[in-house]
Amino acid sequence: MFKEGDPDIVGGGTVDLVSEDHAYWTDAPEKEEAGTPNVAGAIALAKALQVIMEIGMEQIVEHEAALTRYALQRLKEIPGIIFYGSVREEEVYKRLGVISFNVKDMPHALVGAILNYEGGIGVRNGCFCAHPYVKCLLGVTVEETKILEERILMRDRSSIPGAVRMSFGMYNTKEEVDKTVDVLKLITERKYKGKYSLLTETGEYVADGFKVNYADYYQI
Repeated sequence: MFKEGDPDIVGGGTVDLVSEDHAYWTDAPEKEEAGTPNVAGAIALAKALQVIMEIGMEQIVEHEAALTRYALQRLKEIPGIIFYGSVREEEVYKRLGVISFNVKDMPHALVGAILNYEGGIGVRNGCFCAHPYVKCLLGVTVEETKILEERILMRDRSSIPGAVRMSFGMYNTKEEVDKTVDVLKLITERKYKGKYSLLTETGEYVADGFKVNYADYYQI
């Protein structure tokens, strides 16, 4: 199929000859590579690999583990945080720099929105492309799953289960962990500033009255 079939994406570089009625594809693999190659992406990838090699994977792993240990220690200070996965210090090196949690009695999407709007902190919330596993962790029953599926098919994602996930890269710092903990403390104490509305169709929360002044960031 790859050799004889038509290309998925057509454009410059995929043809030998084009007439008003026919296109004659060139040989594979060129016929599957329409348009200009991603030269900038290739250069960026090479540079990223060079930086990783200069720093060293052992140092990156150590930094990630240290941040994970520190984050778990700080998060344990906050009443109402529910962890998923081991939080034992001796097992830090057995896990990735990823911490999944919920705030008791608060929707995961609302927690993620407040971290974003009021802390400038990017986290992921939801089921993380692992719906059956996350539902198992959260104790969602078969009956509850059926009801959720019916609502989602009706374009209502307002009650979809999930958690919040914070993760670390080699560029993250302890100061950023401290900032996250500070905002989470405000959230658990219900002292955050904004008012948030739930978008039923997406399950997301948005800050009421929030607007981005794009002129501050993009000017011609």
